[in-house]
Amino acid sequence: MRSLAFLLNKRGLFNVQLWLFLTLVSVAVIMQPAPAHAADEDIRDRGYRWFEVEVLVFKYLTADDEQQEQFPLPVQPIVTEGSRDIFTPRLVADIRGFINALPRCSDTLGYVPWLRQRLLTPASLRAEMQNYSAERISCRRLPHLPLVENWYLGQAEFSGQLPQRAPLLFSGFSEGSRAELLRADIPFLVNQEQFEFHALRRQLERRGDTQPIVHASWRQPVFTRNVGRKMRVFGGRNFSAEFDYFGQPISPTPRQQALSFMYEPVTLDRFDEDQFSRLNRTLAALDQGSFRFKPLSAAETLPPLVPTRIPSGLPDEVWELDGLLHLYLVGNFLHVDLDFNLRDIVQLEAEARHYDEQVNDFLSDDQHQLEFLRAYPLKQLRRVISHQTHYFDHPHYGMVITIRRTDLSARR
Repeated sequence: MRSLAFLLNKRGLFNVQLWLFLTLVSVAVIMQPAPAHAADEDIRDRGYRWFEVEVLVFKYLTADDEQQEQFPLPVQPIVTEGSRDIFTPRLVADIRGFINALPRCSDTLGYVPWLRQRLLTPASLRAEMQNYSAERISCRRLPHLPLVENWYLGQAEFSGQLPQRAPLLFSGFSEGSRAELLRADIPFLVNQEQFEFHALRRQLERRGDTQPIVHASWRQPVFTRNVGRKMRVFGGRNFSAEFDYFGQPISPTPRQQALSFMYEPVTLDRFDEDQFSRLNRTLAALDQGSFRFKPLSAAETLPPLVPTRIPSGLPDEVWELDGLLHLYLVGNFLHVDLDFNLRDIVQLEAEARHYDEQVNDFLSDDQHQLEFLRAYPLKQLRRVISHQTHYFDHPHYGMVITIRRTDLSARR
């Protein structure tokens, strides 16, 4: 009996020691650092299928004039409202939250909005505009709109203006890791070290007949055609200060400025010798038959007019290249839908509409040449294969696109 009790006590001590040993081993395993993939698994997977898209757009510097006639002269608008724009935040920083957090400037009249609009005078508005500069970033103005908006800069001064030319490369700081994809809600630009078209872009730059416009790469989730959002891609020169969206000059051209006096009422005191000379030349040309007035009904039209009904959702800026890239899935097949415009300044030989303009054309050297910002549309839809290079050709520009799979590209 004593020996049996001794063995039981000894076995019980052994079980206690074994339990303590296993407990310590379990705690040690738990305290070890988890691998990186384990941390990624802690992030909720929403089932998005992420792909990496790289785009390189270039234009041809020499274009055949006969090819221009293949495209309509009126601009075909592209509505960009509702699309995803990841380029503009790389050009203009949005610091409205920082501005709103600043204390109010001490010399700002702090009336309530309706009282402010009634008490502020034009002189006080000018003073506010002159005193409000980027050097005084330590305070903010009240956001209330005054009587005259043009005299009040508000936060627009700090929001910045888009450059006259967009950078060639659009890249971000993300590496496109699995954790970044799981955390991301919207598409994002990737680091340019992941670009694969560097050699191709340099080759196009060395050629004398091509010029790259934009080179970018981003990662985006891809859905079906009716679910996913289109990506806005733009680049090149910014024509916003020179032309409106439909190609009409915003400011008078040098020729229009030079001929502006012809449309002013002429009095005898300013009818100088030069105007007598111009009149004599016109009359002599009429007598000799070298110049004839054309009936107004036979005159050709001027550049295309702005449409009476302008579509809503057009972009505020007029970029040299601007359009939409829609990447979507049909079953398990990728499709790319392109809708782009390439802008170019052309000189139109338009006949004058009025008799005085016909005289100006006869006496002028440029023969009534009008500047117009035309657009060359590119609309193509194609089913593509990932990790292949796809080329979309146009007589005036080309687009090279590749779509690469990521760790989250497969169906889940």
